[in-house]
Amino acid sequence: MTFGTVLRMAALAVALMAAGPAFAQAQTGGNTYVKETHGAWEIRCLERQDGPDPCQMFQRLNDANGTPTAEVNLFSIAPGQAAAAGMVVVTPLETLLQAQLGLQIDSAGAKRYPFAWCTEAGCIVRIALTPAELEAMKKGNRASVTIVPAAAPNSSVVLNASLSGFTAAFNAMQAANAAPAQ
Repeated sequence: MTFGTVLRMAALAVALMAAGPAFAQAQTGGNTYVKETHGAWEIRCLERQDGPDPCQMFQRLNDANGTPTAEVNLFSIAPGQAAAAGMVVVTPLETLLQAQLGLQIDSAGAKRYPFAWCTEAGCIVRIALTPAELEAMKKGNRASVTIVPAAAPNSSVVLNASLSGFTAAFNAMQAANAAPAQ
């Protein structure tokens, strides 16, 4: 899968979140479905009539009260690209964009990523994961995503993503995306 395809899948994922099943059926000929689950990660695929179903990894992130707050979509990228994988994080519309999104794997230093745009579904951060970052996620236990609410710019919200099942999910996603059309 090329990086361009990854970005198109990311845009499609955001559009599907915003518009729901009617958009998916009208624009792509199918719906998204959960193909399998590995630990905390779902493998979600887009049903297509004209080729293999492209798949991505998915995890919904809850705040400290258990309220769904953000989501992570991770895509495989063809070997030989500058990035090892692509990740899209969708946060609430009330996120302070200038503060950027923080991402920390276990106890490693946090990195900051800018927001790309906002839609009705939320605000979008696109991350091109380096091979080292992807490897850290495969070996890690937890990723922490930090956002700043616009209504409380002096505070932050830390959302924890479990990395349980990450490697198995990543391998399954790659295998599903490499499978020929049936």
